[in-house]
Amino acid sequence: MTSRRAIVGAVVGFAYGSVLAFLSFAAMGAGHGSWVPFLLSSAPFGVLVFFGDSGFYAAAIGGAPVVWATFGALLASGRAKWLRLTQVLALLHYASGLALIAAMPMWQGTTAYDELTYLARVLGIMLVWAAVYLVGQVALWRRASRRGERGPTV
Repeated sequence: MTSRRAIVGAVVGFAYGSVLAFLSFAAMGAGHGSWVPFLLSSAPFGVLVFFGDSGFYAAAIGGAPVVWATFGALLASGRAKWLRLTQVLALLHYASGLALIAAMPMWQGTTAYDELTYLARVLGIMLVWAAVYLVGQVALWRRASRRGERGPTV
């Protein structure tokens, strides 16, 4: 039963991550938009963009779905230790995403003002991405803040 729950959780997380990846890619606007959603959705895998085109494609296609499938599988277990691990990993996800966003001007050769103008260009898709991302975070933290539903198996 636990493995079935983990698989279902992973599939739900993968679907959520795929939606985030799609919206993030749309927000990039073929290079004329913002990388912020991509870097935050796929953190820590967004670091792969530092490794050239192949790293970018790996992070763009698989980063967010893999991150969120992992969270989904951990949350579905319902066990206290996995829920605590999910909380720690979520905080590390946020920290690595913010670090990637802070490092973005160094590897993109832009300024914070440039990024704000890019954000303004894709404001509509950014709002959709932000809503989807926030709904997922609320669901993650509501689930991760529960006590373990099940005792140890014998």
